[in-house]
Amino acid sequence: MVKFIKPRSAIGSGPDISKILKQFHQIDVGTVMKSDMWDMSFVTPGTPVEEVISILSSRKHIWVVDDKRSMRLMGCITERDLVEVLAPRKIDPYHFTISGSHFRSMLFGGLDTAEDMMTTDLVTIHPKMTIGKALTKMKRHHLKRLPVVSKGKIVGELTMKSVLLQFKKVLRWSQIMEDQKKV
Repeated sequence: MVKFIKPRSAIGSGPDISKILKQFHQIDVGTVMKSDMWDMSFVTPGTPVEEVISILSSRKHIWVVDDKRSMRLMGCITERDLVEVLAPRKIDPYHFTISGSHFRSMLFGGLDTAEDMMTTDLVTIHPKMTIGKALTKMKRHHLKRLPVVSKGKIVGELTMKSVLLQFKKVLRWSQIMEDQKKV
């Protein structure tokens, strides 16, 4: 037998989470994004694969920028990209061309720099976009992180972790405000 339990907010003992979430969705990405550029990993397209692998041994992704002064975003390299080049898909020996996809492999050569590994079809967001729209993009494209770009320059990143941490703070603050009303 399934029991339906009323949410805490429905019985008056806490904040209305759905209301708070609707308000949270209206917050600008710039408020929530991770903008600690010193804590993000960047490489240029000419960075050797060995250095990329070294960075990925301690990071989940690396942003590829044209140079570290202009910070124009060119691509991203993730752990998944690394798996693709370390263990490429098996190819039918009768196919001489591979159309519609990039064929990158360390096994078969031709992979020397970050540019050879990076994904270039990035989904980006602007710092003025709302969290709700950003989350919709993340859901639609099955992404855990989005680069925050303004005028072609990466200015931060929005990760599911940063969204969850910020929402947790908002919930905590809402609970404090609710408790203050009771006093």
